[in-house]
Amino acid sequence: MRERLSHYSDIEETLNKSILIAQEAAEDVKRNAQKEAKLIIKEAEKNADRIVNEALSKARKIALDIEELKKQSKVFRTRFKMLVEAQLDLLNNDDWDQLMEFEVDATDLKSLQDEHEE
Repeated sequence: MRERLSHYSDIEETLNKSILIAQEAAEDVKRNAQKEAKLIIKEAEKNADRIVNEALSKARKIALDIEELKKQSKVFRTRFKMLVEAQLDLLNNDDWDQLMEFEVDATDLKSLQDEHEE
């Protein structure tokens, strides 16, 4: 009976040691997993910050490009308006009316031509 009791005590001690070793191994795995998770999160946050900064930089560049295009379109519009107004002034000029009122007599031209040929 004592032998059996001793045998079971040895088995119990071995099982307790095995449980402790398994618990320590589980704790190590858990710690390593937590460290790895923190590293993954840190890397993801760093990538997210980089992506956000790149997006902000691109947005600023686009905003500057838009402002430049607005300035250029304003200059173009002003110049085009001036050109159209100048052309309209030419059309509205009294010189056109004077040209239309100018009459040429064909007989006078014929006599001038004849005089010139003589």
